[in-house]
Amino acid sequence: MRCFEWILLGCLGVAPGMVAAADAVVPDASTAWRDFLAKGTADDVNAAISAIDAVGYDGEGVDAAKCRESAAKLASARDRVRVSIVLQRAALLCAESTGDGAAAEDANRWLAALARHALAESDRGAWPRPVRIVLPGDAPALFASAGMVVRYEMFMQYHPSPYFPFVVAAAPRDGGTEKLLRFDYIDTLAQVDRGARAHGTPRLAMSYVEAFLGNSAKHGAVSAIDYQAFFAASRESTPAAKVAAVRDAAGMGGIGSAITWLMVCGSSKEKGCAVGLVDALLPAAEKRHAYPMMLLALAYAEGIGVPRNPQAATAMLEAADRAWDRRGASVVYAELLEALHPDDPMPAEIATRLRESAGAGNATAAAMLVSMRMEGEKGYVLGAEDEALLASPDNNGTGQGFLKLAGWYEDRDAAKSRVYLERAAVANNPDALRRLAIQLRESQGSKPPSQEALAWLERAGNGGDLYSMYYSGYQAFRQGKLQRAEDWLLPAAMRGDGDAMFFLASLWDEGHEGLEGDAKRAIAVYESLQDSKEYGPRARRALADMALAGRGMQKDPAKARKWVEHDAQAGDVDSQLWLAGNLLYGRDGLQDEVAGRRWMDRAIAGGSTEAMDQYGLWLHNRGKSDADRKRGVALSRKAAASGGVGEMNNAAWMLCVSPYDIVRDPPEGMALARKIEATPDITPGTLDTVAACLAATGDYARAAEVQARVIAEMERYARPDKENIAEMAERLALYKAGKPYIEPVAAHAEN
Repeated sequence: MRCFEWILLGCLGVAPGMVAAADAVVPDASTAWRDFLAKGTADDVNAAISAIDAVGYDGEGVDAAKCRESAAKLASARDRVRVSIVLQRAALLCAESTGDGAAAEDANRWLAALARHALAESDRGAWPRPVRIVLPGDAPALFASAGMVVRYEMFMQYHPSPYFPFVVAAAPRDGGTEKLLRFDYIDTLAQVDRGARAHGTPRLAMSYVEAFLGNSAKHGAVSAIDYQAFFAASRESTPAAKVAAVRDAAGMGGIGSAITWLMVCGSSKEKGCAVGLVDALLPAAEKRHAYPMMLLALAYAEGIGVPRNPQAATAMLEAADRAWDRRGASVVYAELLEALHPDDPMPAEIATRLRESAGAGNATAAAMLVSMRMEGEKGYVLGAEDEALLASPDNNGTGQGFLKLAGWYEDRDAAKSRVYLERAAVANNPDALRRLAIQLRESQGSKPPSQEALAWLERAGNGGDLYSMYYSGYQAFRQGKLQRAEDWLLPAAMRGDGDAMFFLASLWDEGHEGLEGDAKRAIAVYESLQDSKEYGPRARRALADMALAGRGMQKDPAKARKWVEHDAQAGDVDSQLWLAGNLLYGRDGLQDEVAGRRWMDRAIAGGSTEAMDQYGLWLHNRGKSDADRKRGVALSRKAAASGGVGEMNNAAWMLCVSPYDIVRDPPEGMALARKIEATPDITPGTLDTVAACLAATGDYARAAEVQARVIAEMERYARPDKENIAEMAERLALYKAGKPYIEPVAAHAEN
């Protein structure tokens, strides 16, 4: 019996002969899904969960007495969440147990429609979207209704982006080929939970993952325990620690943990790394479960945990292919092999196996073969057939085929590349959305980002793009929406994005109300990064800032200096600059002009344009002679030539508003200001410079217009600097009166 073929006919729980008569009245699942996503709520989902529990549904059956008692509750839940397969299955079982034929027929029709819809979604070519479901129980309910047995389940990634694929492998009860379907309920829940604070950000999906899988793990669900284990392994830095994190879960049959173990030891030379891996895989492989057999084949091929044995590997992989629908084992095997050996060409025998999989109707294998030719075949010319395959709508559930074509044509046909990039964006591909948004944003210069650009970046961020998460968080911060900023930044920080980690910690460090973090949590973040080669010096500088200010810890300038001086002596230019700036300006008890000048010169010798910029500004503002000021403006000009916005800003400010005749040169400053104004997302303080240069060159009307925007943006900050805003308002008054702003000499003592 091929029960999954019955699903295509709408036959779930009814005799095949009854299908044709009932087929005409099968509900429209696609419309039901559109309605639910547009109007459904978290309360509706909770009502469905409550109703399923109320009738005693346990995956196999229901309690007839409870069905009678909760009939109204069940009916109401079905009206609210028609698209839940497990809810419809519970309704069918209740109707059968209470002898309600009409209700059974209605539930059966819904199950048939939802099953058709799910299978159509799952079978949609290469790179498909996961099958959308409402609750985790919808997946096993689908298979149970089809008369199939679930063999194993697994999660496939660390974070939702926006989908969080839940893979279920099932086969007919009498044995046969496994069907592996990818489901997702996290994105569904995140979409309908419109009342949540984090709605519209990846933070909400992340919260659902933590809540659902945490609860499932407590109840012994292997797939959830497996996820927690391989997620924990991803946070460890050594092979031994990673293996220790997944060993127990792999022994329970956790597929993700077994993959992690295999990949870690396949990339590590550490002796004894893979001891126990094969023992963990054997029980499921002996049951002819396809995925464990495929992993065992890779272990034999690579000699991971067992002596290398190509013959055994080939035999095991062939067995896995026979057990896996459309010979899917070779496809995943090839993906894992590529991850282990990213710089090596695909072995000929594996390419042959992929062609066999493609011949068996495996769309992913066919797409992989085209991709391999595009990336590795010398002199390859993209033919019409290969292009059509990658451009097929069936192979673009996530826009990946379009994205590959956009990349192929990027240096060959810019117009065609753009078309494919736009098609990928329509399919919600996060890379495509980010690229288009950045292109649009750059075309807008310093004007506020358009709603279209922001929407594209938010979609990309929800799709997992780290830059887009950071950018969306930054925009929320600039609007004074700090909770919203936290909801964007936290998921990016959790994925290891350095800029997001430091930005988020800085918000916590500042002690804003309503955030989940505070100064103590910021310290914990910085301390966790101290041993990082990439972020260690930056983290110690952040800790030093807190020690200087006495935020979250006792004020201790000596300790702060000691923290940073070690990195400065080791050659870290940013640490040299930190020391120099604090010593020159005498901030919070650190004052030593001689040492500060020495550190500035050392940083400049190291090639730091930022040091040139900062020292140039200090020499102009605090220098003791015209020679200092001349050197200062010379350094600033040199720094500005690098094209950095901060460097151009300081040089332009100096040239436009300096009280010293030997420095002031408004036309030169205005030339820099024009470049600054063409840059997206400059700060209000930088726009203040643009306004000052406009006034210095006589364009008072535009100066006033820009300055008014500066003040409006400053006032939107969570903690507006009233003194600074007052100074900007004074400059606005000057511009309105047709006068330029010249910085008072006395102000330099404070800068």
